Amino acid sequence: MADTGKASMQVNIVSADRPIWSGQARSVTVPGTQGSMGIMPDHEPVLALLQEGNIRVQATDGGRQSFHVDSGFASFDSNKLTVAVDHYLEDADQGQQS
Repeated sequence: MADTGKASMQVNIVSADRPIWSGQARSVTVPGTQGSMGIMPDHEPVLALLQEGNIRVQATDGGRQSFHVDSGFASFDSNKLTVAVDHYLEDADQGQQS
């Protein structure tokens, strides 16, 4: 991918019973068991366990979304991030665009 200053990655966030969000993003922050982890395009490959907390997505269209989730894992490789969680916990900030 050419460095245009607008790199992106494919993101898929799913719970055990439904998809939560899918699209192109500039960055994603996940609640790792060792603390929050920020992932951006071209990040080194990673597999991380997640704890309850907020997944924050900065989409390529400039929108920001936040999803409160239970435990799970995140896998990133070749600019593809997959986040699989046990439960998507409904809350006031869910999917809110800012």
